[in-house]
Amino acid sequence: MNRRKILTNALAVVTLGLWSWLTADAVRAESGNVATLEEQLKSGLKARRQREFAFIRNVVQLVEDGKLPEKLVKSTFSWARKQGDRRYPYIYFNRALKLQARKLGVNLNG
Repeated sequence: MNRRKILTNALAVVTLGLWSWLTADAVRAESGNVATLEEQLKSGLKARRQREFAFIRNVVQLVEDGKLPEKLVKSTFSWARKQGDRRYPYIYFNRALKLQARKLGVNLNG
């Protein structure tokens, strides 16, 4: 085989792989198998106490009301999961999100 044919075949394989990956995400999104923000936060932060679940519900409600940007919540969620005690990232999420929300004028203490 010549180089051009090898390169063409490799490009075709990569393109098909990328296409199937993108369409699989679209199918999952349409089929409703995507977790809600609340479900993601509860499981990803390993919430276990009633007050933690209440805090997460409050955060989700503020996002739905447009008072707290979803992008901020998701980035804080990702950051918290990468910090120190990976067994229990809720603590990091709670503190960091309260600080970030305060800068936006949103009170999460109540």
